[in-house]
Amino acid sequence: MFWQKRATRNRATSLARAILAAAAIATAPAAAWAAGPATLALVPGITTDAFYITMQRGAAAEAKKLGYPLIWQGGASFSPETQIPVLQALLAKHPGALMIAPTDTTALINPIRQFVQAHIPVIAVDTTITDASLLQSQITSNNIQGGEAAANAIAAFAHQTGEVAVINVKPGISTTDERQKGFLAAIAKYPNMKVAAIEYDDDSPTNAFTEAQLLLLKYPKLKGIFGTNVFSAEGVGKAVVAAGKKGSVDVVGYDAEPDEVTLLKQGVITTLIIQQPAKEGSLAVQYAVDILSGRASAVPKTMQLDNVVATTATADDPKVAQYFYQTQTLP
Repeated sequence: MFWQKRATRNRATSLARAILAAAAIATAPAAAWAAGPATLALVPGITTDAFYITMQRGAAAEAKKLGYPLIWQGGASFSPETQIPVLQALLAKHPGALMIAPTDTTALINPIRQFVQAHIPVIAVDTTITDASLLQSQITSNNIQGGEAAANAIAAFAHQTGEVAVINVKPGISTTDERQKGFLAAIAKYPNMKVAAIEYDDDSPTNAFTEAQLLLLKYPKLKGIFGTNVFSAEGVGKAVVAAGKKGSVDVVGYDAEPDEVTLLKQGVITTLIIQQPAKEGSLAVQYAVDILSGRASAVPKTMQLDNVVATTATADDPKVAQYFYQTQTLP
């Protein structure tokens, strides 16, 4: 039977405060952008995550090549409460185009609509919103396929039998929702396997560690756990080691941040589903420049990038390692 934590009761209040703060920022005087090509704005889901830092590197390199200034601003946590004020501050400066990884599928609709109403084209990268009509393009990895690949990896480890679990971030994030969906659909194809539990860690490796510990106690015969993002996978991997179950409980994760890669090479995590954030950032800049240059018809409405699957056995292969994420932004 599936079970999950409930979202915090204070979220609606904090989101309302964020919107009020955003409105105040929007009324402040705006400094004009420097003369020259339109400034492109990239707003990540969170500024401290190596996935988004790697995305910035791809975007910055492409913007420099094409001769466009790029500004990179975001919150210190993955939440609408921190992202909305950043957006409103940028809106007051009227960039040429907005590239954004929305932190919620619905809460970011109205802030993004304000950019559209100001005739600023918006491109979603990584995550998205439910109202795609507001977006010029959506660039992401194939998250359904990624979830399926995770399920198949655990199934192979478990010889297609036994109980598995999922530790996700929280409902309402387009990418991780799809990864979970793909995972569940793939596991359902194995008649002797079932998903014993789904838990949520609110994007915290500490929470993921605790949730994984509880799962290992409640389901002592658990064969594998899928961590749907970097913090989920890290927390799960460390919990499996702490429980003395490395090698008997398979851990499959998403992304390829440095700590994850270390766990992969140690065999704590056996498989990583790796995205291509640098390419997402590069494509977003290309599409933004196309739109601003009158070539909007050449920009696809959606672009799904293939994932790269890394295992402990292939972690040192340069053809795989080139996709591992970086931790330093480009100027």
